[in-house]
Amino acid sequence: MIQKVFLVDALVDGPFSGAPTTVIYLSDPLERFKMASLAAEFGTTESVFLLPHGKSFLLRFFTPATEIKLGVHACQVAAHIVYELGFRPPNSPVTFLTQEGEVFCQHTAPDLTSIELDAQNSIDLPKEELDGFGAFLGLEPSNVSWGIRTPGNLMVLALTDPSLLKQLKPKLSEIMNAKLDVLAATALSNRMGESDYLLRSFRPTWEPCEEHVSGSINRALAPRWSKILKKKELVTRQLSKRGGLVTIEIPNPDRVILKGRAKTVLRADIILDTDSHFIP
Repeated sequence: MIQKVFLVDALVDGPFSGAPTTVIYLSDPLERFKMASLAAEFGTTESVFLLPHGKSFLLRFFTPATEIKLGVHACQVAAHIVYELGFRPPNSPVTFLTQEGEVFCQHTAPDLTSIELDAQNSIDLPKEELDGFGAFLGLEPSNVSWGIRTPGNLMVLALTDPSLLKQLKPKLSEIMNAKLDVLAATALSNRMGESDYLLRSFRPTWEPCEEHVSGSINRALAPRWSKILKKKELVTRQLSKRGGLVTIEIPNPDRVILKGRAKTVLRADIILDTDSHFIP
């Protein structure tokens, strides 16, 4: 069985930036354990499996270690491949069916794809929690101005000075012990006109632990910055080693539209021998 595979950089900000993501275009359904084995084989932070389903496409998302319900930047690269292969004409929307429901994407310019999603609810963190979790990133209490937490164990701390973002020293064992899936830090951008806010994010169980660029965090964070800055369209820059850029529209308090560019780096065929060993 031959399947097509692509390596695509998601939410890029120039050459060799963004999140390297594997897209496997399936001509036929594939068992879950085989998808898990392939994701482990490719080793990118996320792999997405794309299968035509009527007028839509089924998507499954895997890290090298486990399956996840929804990968936001993986949706972006899946849409990029759908348009690049000519399965949808430019400016025609595409619907993905995921374990979190339907996701709608649209190609709005060369290499630019928008993704419309539900915004994530968040709660404000009390002062004592700001101090404690700030220490997990090597911060002093005076360095953190506010913070939010989502029901999905994602926490974001807002810093008083953007220069602090480059000095973060995440304590991964303490983040894991606190049962946080993600601990992120954000700050008002010092590059006004180019971006509105900056971001770094850490997933203690992933390798590497720092995300190259995140789409999912902005489902909760962008609405908060939108209220603070009184803007309906925002640009965020990820300050990871590779870096990334995301534009976010807030059409209403319950929805977010994430826009970013993708770049295909590699195209290949993979041959799945039915006698090959797969992780059970």
